[in-house]
Amino acid sequence: MRPSQGHGVIVLAAYRPDPELFAVQLRSIRDQTRPDFRCLIGADGGQAEVLALVAEVVGGDDRFEVVGWDDNLGFYLNFERLLRMVPDDVAWVALSDQDDRWYPDKLARLVPLLDDAVLATGQARVVTWPQGEVALERTDREVAPADDLLFQNQVTGAFTVLRRELLDVALPFPRLLTVTQIHDHWLAMCAVAVDRYVVLDEVVQDYVQHGGNQVGEVSAKRARHPMALLGRLRELADAYVGGHGIGDCLSTAGTLSYGWRRELVRTLDERAPGSLPDTGPTDAVRRGARLGVLLHVIRSPRVVPGVAATFVLGSLDRRLGDDSGVRR
Repeated sequence: MRPSQGHGVIVLAAYRPDPELFAVQLRSIRDQTRPDFRCLIGADGGQAEVLALVAEVVGGDDRFEVVGWDDNLGFYLNFERLLRMVPDDVAWVALSDQDDRWYPDKLARLVPLLDDAVLATGQARVVTWPQGEVALERTDREVAPADDLLFQNQVTGAFTVLRRELLDVALPFPRLLTVTQIHDHWLAMCAVAVDRYVVLDEVVQDYVQHGGNQVGEVSAKRARHPMALLGRLRELADAYVGGHGIGDCLSTAGTLSYGWRRELVRTLDERAPGSLPDTGPTDAVRRGARLGVLLHVIRSPRVVPGVAATFVLGSLDRRLGDDSGVRR
């Protein structure tokens, strides 16, 4: 069966959602012009609160189901355990954040693209909350080859649908204790490894940015400025290695940059042998060849300056070849 002809599952990761934003998102999903879905909402702690909000907003619509856990794992692992619950007989899966607003025909426009690609994503209008200002009329996601996608993600999970079969490669998610451990980057790499992804160059939703965003367009734009990296590195070093000395910051930069990309390549080499390039910058990551990686990220127009700067600093980490203390 072609994915466009089958039913799907929307997985929505929730953690202490703002009631107003959550209600807007739930209604936008409920009102999709393509109604053949089940919405699986995972409460990453605070299940009673999420249950109450869902009942208030979409009560009586049996397409919506809340599952919850007492432990708070964070959005990366919350999405993983939700995706593990997707039945084998569905045709497609959509990912959802808890605080955006889907346009009514989002699924109707994206799901048919899965007939020719394993993953499809679109563009979004970036809106600030509670100001309600349009920070960006449209995002600039694009199709990139594996050698570029590995270093600069072009897929945002909240804009994305994928074929169910992609989960056979993607699950379980790779583990690395770093803030760059992002579910949509991993899913995008799985897509280019086994097939391809496509980008619908149309706005399919509002991407809402506020002070509580774990990952978002505002923070991504800030990352384009290398000087903004230094303060952030100190914060992350404190959080992940317990200190912010020069060695701690360089070690953190190494894990953020080389460590995460090496984990992606290593996992895909195990699960889909021969699917990733065996030459060029991807192979340089595989072999631990820092110079080959640095030359690529500095020269590539797709890699923003903040990301390139992280690689430059990470290349100075003496412990770059040692995975101890970062995988989990």
